[in-house]
Amino acid sequence: MSGITLSAGVRENLLSLQNTASLMSQTANRLSTGKKVNSALDNPNNFFTSQGLSTRANELGNLLDNIGNATKTLEAADNGIKAITKLVESAQSTVRQAQQANSSSKGTHIQSGAGIDTTGVTGTSTKDRAEKQSLDNLGFSAGTNSNLVIT
Repeated sequence: MSGITLSAGVRENLLSLQNTASLMSQTANRLSTGKKVNSALDNPNNFFTSQGLSTRANELGNLLDNIGNATKTLEAADNGIKAITKLVESAQSTVRQAQQANSSSKGTHIQSGAGIDTTGVTGTSTKDRAEKQSLDNLGFSAGTNSNLVIT
């Protein structure tokens, strides 16, 4: 085979085109990856610095996600506590209403195994009327053991 001879100007233009094609390929690679340095061959210092920073950025992203999850958990707990507080306030209101209704009633009926009717017993409060009941009126006989709690 015979060799092709090129003049110096043509050879220079050919090398310039090859260099331009190489630079276009490198630029296309950088645009597609979004990185200025894609391998340790391009620039070792920048490549390893970039790898370390990318790892750190991923770790910080994971921490941010965990903080978001913790915030959602705390919000759910706060909503639960608010609901329980409303429930307790409602129960307290019901107890207050029952106490007011009980204190304004002249005849107090205490319900348990047997009803105790304090109608006709004198006293300034339910406690006074209940304390003035005799054991016979309450249905107890001698020898019966019982605990009475008056509040």
